[in-house]
Amino acid sequence: MSRRMSWLAGCLLLPLCALAQPQPSAPTVLITGANRGMGLELARQYAERGWNVIATARHGRGDPALAALRTLAVEHPQVAIEELDVTDTAMIRALALKYRDRPIDVLINNAAAVSDTFAEDMRISLTPFDRIDFDAARHDFDVNALGPMRVVQAFLPNLERSRQRKVATITSSAGSFGRPLPGAVAMNYGASKAALNKYMVMLAYALRPKGITVGLFEPIFVATKPDMQHMRVAAPVDRAVAGLIRQIDAMGPERSGKIVNFQTGKIDPF
Repeated sequence: MSRRMSWLAGCLLLPLCALAQPQPSAPTVLITGANRGMGLELARQYAERGWNVIATARHGRGDPALAALRTLAVEHPQVAIEELDVTDTAMIRALALKYRDRPIDVLINNAAAVSDTFAEDMRISLTPFDRIDFDAARHDFDVNALGPMRVVQAFLPNLERSRQRKVATITSSAGSFGRPLPGAVAMNYGASKAALNKYMVMLAYALRPKGITVGLFEPIFVATKPDMQHMRVAAPVDRAVAGLIRQIDAMGPERSGKIVNFQTGKIDPF
């Protein structure tokens, strides 16, 4: 059996592809929530560019939700798949320890508390105010606002040792004060994203002396879920992610702490 075939067989037997082969001269991106939607497409496009990819997801070994990511890792040996729950500080720190010697050029906070389908997202977001479960909001805040901060804190030494030194966080217009959604639409989710925006603005100032740029990026309406694929108004995920990567490539200190719409390239209001 050839070396390539041996590697492929090993990857299939080890669902999280522990045999990933990073390229020493290539930049590295770490992506949270990389098993589906924009996270999966980010992993795919960065891998196709020759980057080392640390693709994380909260799903454990053997979970069918990792099938597409495992296929990507078979096609691109420089893709490593790691289990990571952004609400678990100990797990995040353990992963950072594993990669303590790896510079991370771009850290993308993509993981979010959303449903598997657009229909379910809409059902939750349209819940009348008098029926909203505010105890459930703790989960939204834990994933959407605190999760990215935990990840950046743990991987800060990796960012400092890299050449590009970039943090890119995916936010949402649901968290905007400048153009809020009407009524109780996505109230818990929106409040958690507003908290995320504030955290990232403060993080941009805190990390500026270290030369680290913190970017916030907002999509408009992207076909990230199965029941969105045939919606004409939804942007294809590959095209939207290509635009996002262009914005990350171009991000500099002048846009640190600001929200960039990655489908228009313009700065959106908070």
